[in-house]
Amino acid sequence: MKSDYRAIAIVDDDEDIVNLFTDLLRESGYDVFGFTNPLLLLDYIHHHNNQFRLVLIDYKMPQITGCELANKIAEINSRIEMVLITAANDIVKNNLDLELIIKPLRMHQLLHIVAKYMN
Repeated sequence: MKSDYRAIAIVDDDEDIVNLFTDLLRESGYDVFGFTNPLLLLDYIHHHNNQFRLVLIDYKMPQITGCELANKIAEINSRIEMVLITAANDIVKNNLDLELIIKPLRMHQLLHIVAKYMN
């Protein structure tokens, strides 16, 4: 696989959110992979660690928090850009100083955020 591959991963335990974001970004020309289980995403990145340019991470998931997931992704490949998406407004800081996007998220906001990291 090419080391400059520029796909996007979306991980959220809400399947409807994953499908909505994935469809919107694919319609906008991006190569997108959706995951409802963050542990499956980690396994995928272990085997394809140069595939993703950006990972959009829901903060609150049953298996692992978004911050914990981001730390594990950074251990595998520190060049992957990550953004935390959350409905909680009590997240003040994360170890990686990731950008926080607060839900509800408008579709034009999502496209703007993705374009910023993908260009």
